[in-house]
Amino acid sequence: MPREIIAHRGYSAIAPENTLAAFAAAHAHQANSIEFDVQLSSEGIPVIIHDPTLERTTNGSGFVREKTLEQLKALDAGAWFNPQFSGERIPSLSEALKAMEDLDRFVYPEVKGGENWTDSDVDNFVQILIEAGWEDRCIVACFNEQFLQRVRERSPQIILGFLVPSASKFTEKLPLAAADGNAIMLSQYNALLKNPSLIETSRNQGIDVGVWTVDSHEDLQNLIEIGVKRIVTNSLISR
Repeated sequence: MPREIIAHRGYSAIAPENTLAAFAAAHAHQANSIEFDVQLSSEGIPVIIHDPTLERTTNGSGFVREKTLEQLKALDAGAWFNPQFSGERIPSLSEALKAMEDLDRFVYPEVKGGENWTDSDVDNFVQILIEAGWEDRCIVACFNEQFLQRVRERSPQIILGFLVPSASKFTEKLPLAAADGNAIMLSQYNALLKNPSLIETSRNQGIDVGVWTVDSHEDLQNLIEIGVKRIVTNSLISR
């Protein structure tokens, strides 16, 4: 497998994260894949924003989950980053997937707060991915393995991404990924730099690995040397 450069929240070093502008920038600079974060509006519509609250990346305030899609769409999600991005909006999942349809490889939706999603929410999320044509090119990532299992119950094709922040969590969750058979491990990068044997252990069980979030050329090179090919980055996009 050739190296896969995954734009973290889009090309978030040069455009406001999790916006259509950031996704367009990632595509223009030849990122292979794009990672983005998914929360729910008050109606249960999947929208693209990282934080559960609005203050950091919009001109709004309060919880995303307490706002309707219409209220979220009225907010400015770009001016905080740079005035030139004034007017950027919070995309819905459907809008984001449409904007990425010419992407080279995968989308990596990271679901936030998955433990609080209803069965209907999960049904809708998976259906959006399928109807938009992404079922075979989608890696759904989450720290909550129960949420990933709920996705699996609805789609055998979607790849599951087990997010882990440490070597101990990697070791704990690897058997779950191996038992699933259509999953990868997505690890904080230092955990693998310090424990490179985890890469071989994982691949011996048929499970590939990816790392987040790498913004140092030295770290990138060291990861490549120990065999990591899936690299999530804010800034090292151009290949």
